[in-house]
Amino acid sequence: MDEQELPLVAGTTFDFSVKWETESDTGGLQPANITGCSIALQVRNAANELLLDCNSAAGEITSPEPANGQIFVHIAPIKTAGKTLDAWADARWELRVTFPSGDAYSLVRGWSTLSVGAVQ
Repeated sequence: MDEQELPLVAGTTFDFSVKWETESDTGGLQPANITGCSIALQVRNAANELLLDCNSAAGEITSPEPANGQIFVHIAPIKTAGKTLDAWADARWELRVTFPSGDAYSLVRGWSTLSVGAVQ
C-alpha cells in the first residue's frame, strides 16, 4: 500500500476508517475477515520513541463487523494534547493487524505531522 500522511492537530480528535480488501480468485476484491485480530496504530519519531499508541484492546480501534474488513480508528484529543512539536519531526506511523496465529500485516503506513491549531 502507498504511504499515507497522518496530519494531526494537537489536542483535537482525529477519526478515520480503513477497509481491508484482498484480491479474490476471480480477480475481484473481497473484504478480509479480521475476526479475532488485534489492531494497533503507532506513531514513532526518528529516534524510535513512541509518540502515539492506539489499539483495539483499549477500544480506540474497532471493527464492529470484522468479516467485512472495516476498521475504525479514533484518536482522542488527550493523545496529542501538550505534545512537543519538535519530537514529531520525521515521525512515521503504521496501522497493523495481527491475527491470532501471530501473522501480522501492515495495512497503512507513512509519515505523521503534528501541528498547533488556530483555536486556543
